[in-house]
Amino acid sequence: MIIYFINAENVKKKMVMNVILDKTMTIYEQIQIGLDYIENHLCEPIKQSDVAKAAGMSSRGFQNYFWMVTGIQFKKYLVKRRLAVALHFLGHTNKSLIEIAFDIGYQDHATFTRSFKNEFRISPKYFRRQEKNIKGFDKIQLYKEKYMGIIIKELPEMLAIAFTGFSPEPENKAKEKLLIWIKNHPSEGVNRRIFGYNINNQGDSECVPENTGYKFLICINDATEGAGENIERIDSGKFLVTGIEGSFENDPEENFIRSGWERMTQMIENKNFHAKKNGRWFEEELEPSTPGNLRLDLYAEIE
Repeated sequence: MIIYFINAENVKKKMVMNVILDKTMTIYEQIQIGLDYIENHLCEPIKQSDVAKAAGMSSRGFQNYFWMVTGIQFKKYLVKRRLAVALHFLGHTNKSLIEIAFDIGYQDHATFTRSFKNEFRISPKYFRRQEKNIKGFDKIQLYKEKYMGIIIKELPEMLAIAFTGFSPEPENKAKEKLLIWIKNHPSEGVNRRIFGYNINNQGDSECVPENTGYKFLICINDATEGAGENIERIDSGKFLVTGIEGSFENDPEENFIRSGWERMTQMIENKNFHAKKNGRWFEEELEPSTPGNLRLDLYAEIE
């Protein structure tokens, strides 16, 4: 997944409306569909493949993106939410422990008790007897607001390793360095978030398409992962996010990309939002719904 910073003024001048409503869903919306599916089936057998299908994704893609946008693995999240339901049953019903275990997907009492103790450091039997004030893991809500097919999303502060390249072909040079680092630092099957943007000869952000340089930032968990590398901090921020998908073969003028930026601009104007001065505009490449397509989530930083 690659994110590229875009020049807002340039995009605004060249935009052509070509909205395809069924292809404007962001990755956050897709994963939220999965989260809602889990919530509606907590007391039933749940397969990751079924949740992925509900979200319109491949099982592998869903697993990777679920972790990337929620910060927790799918299976771990499912266990935590089911144990939160168990807390409710223990405190508000007369169901037996074995009934509760079966209700939330466990095959036997012993496995349920072990899992409950690992999560809450107390047995379910003791919890019910002592009425301990313990709170379960809440359902994740990835966004709260949506207008005109665009969601509002807070991105957290992140640490990243930087890879730069300069003309000619600055992006290709930076990407070559990035891919070498990824090959030498496997992340156990879980993708890392990768950001990119145009830079000038001094290495500063340069919001023009005819850039002299390019920088990729690959996110890491802590500084130890980037020992000996050029580590940078990506500041947190508030963004408008919308999705687009299309094909360069069918749309060589790239109108499907410009239409997304136009939606963003229209939403800012219609809802009286304020684009942040010197804010970041970027895009993130995602798994397409149709092979051969390009699918992107577009971000615009706001105040």
